[in-house]
Amino acid sequence: MSWNLSRKTGVLAAGYLIILGILAMDLVFTVLEIQKVADRVNQAVLRDVQTVETINLDIQRVLTEYYSYIQTGDPDEYVESTEILENLEGLVKDLHSSTSAYSDFHETIVQKHALLMNQTEAVVRSVQRLHAQLPSTPHTLTDGQKEAFYEELETIEEQREAFAQRAHEYFDNVSTVARQYIAQDVTLTFAGVALALAAMVAFTAGAFWLIDRRVVRPLRQMTDAANMLAEGRLDGQLAVTSNDEIGILQQTFNRMTATIQQQTSDLETHYRQIREARDALEATHRQTVEQLAVIQKQQEAIRELSVPVLPVSRDTLVMPLVGVLDSMRLIQVQEQALERITATRARRLLLDITGVPIVDSHVAQGLIHVVQAARLLGTDVTLIGIRPEVAQSIVGSGIDLRHIRTCSDLQSALTQKGERS
Repeated sequence: MSWNLSRKTGVLAAGYLIILGILAMDLVFTVLEIQKVADRVNQAVLRDVQTVETINLDIQRVLTEYYSYIQTGDPDEYVESTEILENLEGLVKDLHSSTSAYSDFHETIVQKHALLMNQTEAVVRSVQRLHAQLPSTPHTLTDGQKEAFYEELETIEEQREAFAQRAHEYFDNVSTVARQYIAQDVTLTFAGVALALAAMVAFTAGAFWLIDRRVVRPLRQMTDAANMLAEGRLDGQLAVTSNDEIGILQQTFNRMTATIQQQTSDLETHYRQIREARDALEATHRQTVEQLAVIQKQQEAIRELSVPVLPVSRDTLVMPLVGVLDSMRLIQVQEQALERITATRARRLLLDITGVPIVDSHVAQGLIHVVQAARLLGTDVTLIGIRPEVAQSIVGSGIDLRHIRTCSDLQSALTQKGERS
């Protein structure tokens, strides 16, 4: 009887060990499969984080190039922005190619990735539309047209910031869903093992103590650890109680927990790096805006210095003009002259055009307008420095300067002033 009981116990124990081995292998394979999926998703997330970060940086760069191009009209900046735009199109294709990595993982991630793709393409299309609208010669733009471009740049910048924020939220969501997915699968696997062991305990009452000590307790510990893992507490480690299948399972669980800890730490590190990169980009943008404001003020100062009005006596001003006089500079000449005449109440203005290389009909008419406007304010204007070739050009153009006082040089004009005094 004792032998039969021992034999039955041995048979039950053998059946128990066989079933336990099967369950342990299934658990190991399940954990390994989860590990493979987690590794694949982790690699895809890392690639996507780098790609999105590069897209964000390139959009920031191309917007800066557009702003500078509208300001300066430098064709090299237009070429560089075109190259950046081509690189952006390649990055969008790279982001498209990572979709397959999430297809077997979770439907929520696939949907979120598709939404990220739509947002990425939307902001890139906005940049492409703005690129297509850029003129080949920005100097021809009116102030209103430039202001429209600046508003469009600000709109795209806001769209880029919103895209960066949504990308951060997306990667946070990927991390959360990944942990939930792994925890759910591990919990379900361990729950199945626990149910199978409970059934075996019911049919093998004679081996209850052995089963309880060698299987149930370790599995209970693993179930608790799995629950901790599902709750997001990743600091739990199982004590390896044996060198059999249960010990292997415990070791595998510990390795899986360590891997999840490392992946979570890596995701948090990448998120922090992305946030720091975003802060750096925003700081760079602010510096760029401040530098452009300084440049604009310097350009205004340069424009004022390009048409100086110098007092030589209490009632006499000298305006030496140097360089080509286009329509814009002629307007500045008139504005500066009238402003200084009004401020100083000067009675005489010496307009020196010795340094003007070309005086055609357009320039001559502009100078006549300055003379006429000054006369309306009660100021006598003397035109100085008309060279022979300039005189021939004016005469050939049929422009009448008989009512305008002229002098060959500034010294003669000042001498005449002294004689009149």
